[in-house]
Amino acid sequence: MQQRAAAASLLGKLAGQPMHGPRVAITLARFLPDGLVSAIRDGPGEAVVSSLEQTTETPELVWTPAMAASLSAQLSTMAADLYQEQMKGRLVDWDVPEQPSGQHVMKDEPQVGGIYVRLFLKDPKFPLRNPKRFLEGLLDQYVSSVAATHYEANAVDPELPLLLSAALVSLLRVHPALADHVGYLGYVPKLVAAMAYEGRRETMASGQDTSRAQAEPIEHDNSDGVPETTVQTPQERVRLSCLRVLHQLASSTTCAEAMAATSAGTPQVVALLMKAIGWQGGSILALETLKRVVGAGNRARDALVAQGLKVGLVDVLLGILDWRAGGRQGLCNQMKWNESEASIGRVLAVEVLHAFATEGAHCAKVREILNSSDVWSAYKDQKHDLFLPSNAQTSAAGVAGLIESSSSRLTYALTAAPSSQPALVRLPSSSPPPSTGPVNPASGRRHS
Repeated sequence: MQQRAAAASLLGKLAGQPMHGPRVAITLARFLPDGLVSAIRDGPGEAVVSSLEQTTETPELVWTPAMAASLSAQLSTMAADLYQEQMKGRLVDWDVPEQPSGQHVMKDEPQVGGIYVRLFLKDPKFPLRNPKRFLEGLLDQYVSSVAATHYEANAVDPELPLLLSAALVSLLRVHPALADHVGYLGYVPKLVAAMAYEGRRETMASGQDTSRAQAEPIEHDNSDGVPETTVQTPQERVRLSCLRVLHQLASSTTCAEAMAATSAGTPQVVALLMKAIGWQGGSILALETLKRVVGAGNRARDALVAQGLKVGLVDVLLGILDWRAGGRQGLCNQMKWNESEASIGRVLAVEVLHAFATEGAHCAKVREILNSSDVWSAYKDQKHDLFLPSNAQTSAAGVAGLIESSSSRLTYALTAAPSSQPALVRLPSSSPPPSTGPVNPASGRRHS
């Protein structure tokens, strides 16, 4: 035990040597998982020996007795072969194998930055040694995997971009400060461009049977609560994964400002998010992303508001609120919203409009449009956050994340009404609702 611990300590000192340490670490990684190499570097030797004798399955390390026995046999064979060559009395120019042993590589288990992605998704709060390295690896591989699907559809796993984006979102929720690092690395324009490209691909492929052949069915509830099944094409699923990543990044002021930066030939994020409001499964994500990017802390919000005015976003959001034009039933049918999602969608639309009307270079134009709208006069003074889940304002996942992750009915800010009463307020079909007080989404009663 002491000899093994001393050997581990020596390897740790060699790996930590400033000049040759990186080469030693690379050599160790040919035989051991990254997690064990990090343990050797960190020490002490006794802890390394203990790790080698244990069965471990974490996002950073997978190690079993079978893997240890296989590595031991491989090293014994290499040592015996080298000894035989030395016994021949010749000078042996020996080096470690160029290729890794492969014994510590898990089949069908993507590994990024030394982290097993699927194991990380099972435990995203696991304390990573280097979350920034994991973030950089995820971004690089995600952008590459999305681009690869454009040209090598048959050679690339269509699930890989979805897996990597899920890991990105989970990592950013647990470590929100990392979002600023994404902005500094320059990935935000790449993600916006990828989302726009996938949207164009879906438009081109919408009439092709080949894209539908690989489509995945999803279920949703209609306005009557009856499950319906629709299908999502690979392009739809990839563009939604881009939207989820942008939705999470929009909480960072650095990334929100990066989204406002445009150049000739690049897509404008507000126009893209306005289109995403009509995407199956993307409506709430797009609305909340819009709310986040035009937040008061964004120094580039005037540019984003200008983009919104240019593409008519204010009128689109008013259309969502207009119950007379089908903003309730028509919208639910078009976007496949259930009653709860429709209420949340209206709340987010109101909040985006309030954000657009906040003092700024274009607030006068926005207010002019809103003040001339009967629909806006019916909504503007109500306390609409009562429609939102009670922890929506503090959750890193936002409203969209709470909806996606909830397997049961969401808890709203107001207490639930008795089961005999309707779950959500029903707007009138012809006349606007009075704006004298907030509406209880559970009971439909107004509070003064």
